[in-house]
Amino acid sequence: MDKNKNLLFLRRNIIFNQMIQDYAAYLGCEKFETISEYKNADIYIDLKLYNFSDISSEDWIIIQKNVDINEIILKDRLLRNIEFFDAKKLVYKATKFFINLFKTMRYKTLITYPVDNYITDSMVKIARYYNVEVKGISNFFIKGYKRVTVYGENTKVRDVSDDEVDNVLVLLQQQYKSYMALSFYNSLKSSFLYYFKYKIKYLHFYILYYKIFNKLEYDYRSTPYSATVNRIRDFFPFQYFTKELPTNKDRTIYIPMHYHPEATIEHWSDNVNNVDYISALVEAVRYFSDKGWSIFLKEHPAMSFRQDISIYKELKKVHNVFILNPFVETANVMKVFDNFLVWTGSTGIEALLNDKVVYFASSNYYFNKKSDEKFEKMTLPTNLDKKRFVENILKNTIVWK
Repeated sequence: MDKNKNLLFLRRNIIFNQMIQDYAAYLGCEKFETISEYKNADIYIDLKLYNFSDISSEDWIIIQKNVDINEIILKDRLLRNIEFFDAKKLVYKATKFFINLFKTMRYKTLITYPVDNYITDSMVKIARYYNVEVKGISNFFIKGYKRVTVYGENTKVRDVSDDEVDNVLVLLQQQYKSYMALSFYNSLKSSFLYYFKYKIKYLHFYILYYKIFNKLEYDYRSTPYSATVNRIRDFFPFQYFTKELPTNKDRTIYIPMHYHPEATIEHWSDNVNNVDYISALVEAVRYFSDKGWSIFLKEHPAMSFRQDISIYKELKKVHNVFILNPFVETANVMKVFDNFLVWTGSTGIEALLNDKVVYFASSNYYFNKKSDEKFEKMTLPTNLDKKRFVENILKNTIVWK
């Protein structure tokens, strides 16, 4: 038995898989096996391998110590949309698979993308139970970096020079535009193509693979519950948007809407109440409206044609709520607003570094709530505060060429 062997988790995505293998090389992993839900790896995660009744009394003890079944179901976009007992069986069968795997194969390290569904969640929890070190690698909004995280947490992985901190600080204070930002044209083009691709994907993945062939791989069964474009009417949201920014900053707050469903809101959240993002957003909007604030929302560009437009109708029923055009430049937003509300995301970072007051609905990798306040606020009053803030974020990244 080779205790120095590493395990790499793969998906269907070639780009994702290459990033995992590149990170393994970065870590100096010479010996490794691959594992996947799909038959593209050394080990196939077969959810049909075990029946519910195969879980032994010893397995039940391990599961109950390590897996909060209700939390996993609530945080997973598939599980919370299907029958409760069916959801529980899927979690238990996946966990049984990983118990048997890590009990018999002593791996040193598990390398994966951060947790974003019940498969990766149960895999990480059981790997850690068997003392396997888990390392996760994720994209970062600044080009040339990757974040090292498993559940969205901030873990120090390197020291950062003063020059690097200063360079990133200046970058984010000078109307920085992320390489991941979408233009109107690219967003519309992507959504238009995805509308037709989704119809094919639904028939291919959900109807054929899951319904007819009973394949339980996550991408197949979860197809109807992903962020998608499935209604023609959602291509016409602009009647609800405005390009007019407020002229009076007094008691106005800007809320960038998040892409959802997504791991950053679901599996990385410090509170299961935030998993249902739209409910959490409506609650936040009403909270500030009832206190006499004017609220300016801006849809995430990637959600511009995927959001159910009935949500915009509902939000605009609240007093003093305005929805900005998703393609209004963030740099212009930074000039106008002094107050921001975020759950996570790069906008909160940029706002803090540009002398704004940022309210947080949840803890995240760059902010930890310290009180029971519904929306806790933060500022960075001095340049030294800003440098320490940037340094803390960069310590959680690696330079990626």
